[in-house]
Amino acid sequence: MATRAINRRVALGACIAAPLVAGAAVSGRLRATLVGARGFGDSDAARGGFPKWLRAPTGESRLLPRPPARIVSTYLGADEVLAALVAPQRVVAVSAYVDDPATSNCRDAYPASIARVRSDPEIIIGLDPDLVCVAGFTAPDALRLVVGAGLTVVRWSRFNSFADVMAQIQLLGAVVGEEARADVLAGGIAALLADLDRRLVGVPPVRVLYYDPPTYTMGRGTLVGEILARAGGANVADELGIVGAGHIGIETILALEPEAIVMPRYADNVSALKALGAAAIWRQVPAVRAGRVYEIPGAWIATISQHAGQGLARVARVLHPAAFPAAQ
Repeated sequence: MATRAINRRVALGACIAAPLVAGAAVSGRLRATLVGARGFGDSDAARGGFPKWLRAPTGESRLLPRPPARIVSTYLGADEVLAALVAPQRVVAVSAYVDDPATSNCRDAYPASIARVRSDPEIIIGLDPDLVCVAGFTAPDALRLVVGAGLTVVRWSRFNSFADVMAQIQLLGAVVGEEARADVLAGGIAALLADLDRRLVGVPPVRVLYYDPPTYTMGRGTLVGEILARAGGANVADELGIVGAGHIGIETILALEPEAIVMPRYADNVSALKALGAAAIWRQVPAVRAGRVYEIPGAWIATISQHAGQGLARVARVLHPAAFPAAQ
């Protein structure tokens, strides 16, 4: 389901809940952070050598004296970016979802000796990290505990476009001192977008539906929506005015008459895909009648890292195969 995917990669991917840090930790700066706390913002960091300044989620500036060597990643998107930027020896914890075969693109990047963190700020604080990567969906109360403990935190909250993904990569690259690798990673995405623009110029858009059983779709203002558009599709969910994630029923799908359907493939929705093809009512949908229902690995199309480019490339190929000669 889209909700399950979102929960895995976004809400649950934050891996920081809100239990209180016990006893002596709740004092001084930490108590001040908990009382009268304000909202958090995204981080920023200077490029170039160390020492360098990092804007913390509170808006304060923190000096990074050297490249971080004890990094904690609390969400899967950062796990995936960091796997391409730094050696695993510099990482002391990753999100608990890094080993999920349905959603992770970096299951083999981090040995079992690296901690998996899920929901306890006390564990994160106990690891004594010199950098903690969090997202905009990290529970605010838990983030206050981590920030209040004096840890250096980098926060990113925007994941709705490839521009957002590339900005996240550049930020993490600057913070960990791997700007060159981050440039290559972001440059690969930019090159893919340019290549698809060239290949698909003038092609008639395919009316396509993103469908995650039983009722979920994605509209404007989402990375999936941009994937469909850049792949040469016209997202039929836009005709309903859906912004972000939304629900859609079979009656509405029948009325929209999509020419193609793109579905994320997870281990737990294979039976749903078979049921879709077997149900008589679904055979009235043009995309199903034409055999244009395409499965895309959920780890590619539901990600908020550079691997979204793989999802985009796959969608473009299935929607417009003529634009990709077999020899290429």
